[in-house]
Amino acid sequence: MRAIATSGALLALSLSACGAPGAPGLAGTAATTAGMVDGQAIPGEFIVAAKAGRAPSLAGVSVAGTLDLGREGRYLLVRSPKLTLGAIAADPAVAGVSPNRFVKISVAAKGPTTVGFALPDSEDPHYKKQWYLPRIAADRAWARTRGAGVVAAVVDTGVDYNHPDLKSSVVGPGYSFVTQKPDAIDVFGHGTHVAGIIAAAANNAEGVAGVAPEAKILPIGVLGANGGGNLFAIAAGIKYAADYGTDHKSHVVINLSLGGPAALDPISLAAGAYATGKGALLVAAAGNSNGAVGTPARISQYYMAVSAIDANDRKASFSNFGPEVSVGAPGVDIFNTTPTYRVPLNDHGYAQNYAALKGTSMAAPVVAGVCALTWATHPDWTWKQVREQVEKTAMDLGQAGKDDQFGYGLVQAEAAVAGQAAR
Repeated sequence: MRAIATSGALLALSLSACGAPGAPGLAGTAATTAGMVDGQAIPGEFIVAAKAGRAPSLAGVSVAGTLDLGREGRYLLVRSPKLTLGAIAADPAVAGVSPNRFVKISVAAKGPTTVGFALPDSEDPHYKKQWYLPRIAADRAWARTRGAGVVAAVVDTGVDYNHPDLKSSVVGPGYSFVTQKPDAIDVFGHGTHVAGIIAAAANNAEGVAGVAPEAKILPIGVLGANGGGNLFAIAAGIKYAADYGTDHKSHVVINLSLGGPAALDPISLAAGAYATGKGALLVAAAGNSNGAVGTPARISQYYMAVSAIDANDRKASFSNFGPEVSVGAPGVDIFNTTPTYRVPLNDHGYAQNYAALKGTSMAAPVVAGVCALTWATHPDWTWKQVREQVEKTAMDLGQAGKDDQFGYGLVQAEAAVAGQAAR
């Protein structure tokens, strides 16, 4: 699954960060995954589900990380150049084992952009390029709420928390599961764009506005500067976000603008169950291969799968689709924040500070922002009630009722916060 596409071309970003809790970080795995293809199992890396109260005793295995997901189980990231899945599964303390899969960025040539729509003037100089805000009625929702009191966790490449349009929104430097340090500064450029879509400050004369400009951003790094990572690190990032909500007594929307091949994996399933059990709401990009919804978005009981829609209310040509799609959101020519310093994204023709990108990676944070607005208006609601409200107030597109391309339809922020059906 390609989880980011940029204007005029697809720039795929994925699931697997090359580090995990307790691991040496990005460099060790990056060296062993050079030349690997999207979705390929990382040689010698396995995710092991341990039986309750038992500890696997495999010889010749190094445990690179441990992830306790409560009732969903305890997972180990193990590394061994010799053992096979079958050999690990034979250990009586092992409940299950699966490969730790690698997904990497693939870049196509940058194409032309069409931003520059006739929108009202704003204190933010680039607001006129944000066609998608009035299309989802975010500007009208702001009369009721701007998202204060809700935290959006950006599980991604990190966030430029010093960006002038973001520095008032971030709750701190976050945590990087790539470097194993409490500093999730953006190392690629993707996470900063996602964060701005959700919660860039509004009316500060600095550039753009987020869908929920008074929501807070929690940066969590799980993807490295080479665009690579792993399933285990993603699950660790989800747990970190969910635990933050519990520890700080905050409503947390977890945005996952990333994904892998369309296959269910045990640790994404367990992480989704854990996070929702903690009260968090999960929003995930459907993917950009014009095919089946990827993982984790396809785990629809826990993750809201988001497809991308263009300015003409059509499914974006690249967007994945399927029965798992919850809602659609604008995902073409999405103008927002990029890091203020040079990052790999700039090597593909995208500017520092602000740029227009496209992809379900951009559509997902639009939905995350609408969820934040809705939760801020109804702080007594559960994650499931917020999700159902956003779904039922979406504007029906395509076939009548829920369909594979748009789910329940195009999200509508004003209707969601007011509780009015948009159909």
